[in-house]
Amino acid sequence: MDQLTHAPVPPISEADLRLLRIFRAVAEAGGLTAAERPLGMERSTISRHLQALETRLGARLCFRGPAGFELTAFGASALQAAIAACDALETVRHELNLARNILTGELRIGIADNCLSNPRCRLVGALARFREIAPDVTLNLSIGLPDELVEGISERRLHLAVSGQPAGNPRLDYRSLFTEEFRLYIAADVQPPPGLAELNGGGFALVTRTNDRRTQTLARHLDLKRIAVAFGLEAVATMVAGGGFVGFLPTHYAEMLTPMYRLREVGGAEAFRYTTQFSLIWAVDRPLSPSGRLFVRLLADLPEGA
Repeated sequence: MDQLTHAPVPPISEADLRLLRIFRAVAEAGGLTAAERPLGMERSTISRHLQALETRLGARLCFRGPAGFELTAFGASALQAAIAACDALETVRHELNLARNILTGELRIGIADNCLSNPRCRLVGALARFREIAPDVTLNLSIGLPDELVEGISERRLHLAVSGQPAGNPRLDYRSLFTEEFRLYIAADVQPPPGLAELNGGGFALVTRTNDRRTQTLARHLDLKRIAVAFGLEAVATMVAGGGFVGFLPTHYAEMLTPMYRLREVGGAEAFRYTTQFSLIWAVDRPLSPSGRLFVRLLADLPEGA
């Protein structure tokens, strides 16, 4: 059962904070076995620590066993509390080091698929400058879909994210970075070259992406019967280049692929072009550390293409 006792949670001690860090690592890794390497502990030791924390807090944190790992409702709340506690301690450490002109700790940044290929993206230059100024900060970089990046920010697994997710979430701060223009592409060697109206009769499949309303709207507009699903721009491009598929790609990305795979915009599809605004995002209720503030400033100060 979830609840082991109805007694209030006792005052948090230094030993409890260590157990909370271990619990956070297990939860973020998705299980005890997956957490062995990052924690440098054996599964049996991790299990004992989790049991000690559950006894201390008076409630079950997670289900673990042959059926897999799953947080309880209390465990999900405890995870957010553990992250907040770790953040608070890191903030104290950051501020004390900042008083000595030293930046330390970890900065976790999530990046949307294929940002590197956009010549207007300033990430590479910002990262290079960041490493010069703050060599003691551990950078943690990951790639994710827009919804995954927002979730990572909301769940405090990421400090910053670069995403094309539309602005408007009141829980997030947005700093505009660059735009991408998307067009509808097809393999250039398809003969005869089909226009927008001929796609359905030619048996082409429209490549959709997760939660992509534009492709769903286009499929309804053209009455396309065949649909394919892709995860990430490279998957879309691979299908399109192989022939028989049509899909949206950023113009700069399609141009980059042209020397290897000839792609062309579908004739008559100009009305379906669209532009996505990419932004640097972070949580409103989670103040950025000095290293996070530095990265935001560096990214804002660099010219496009740097």
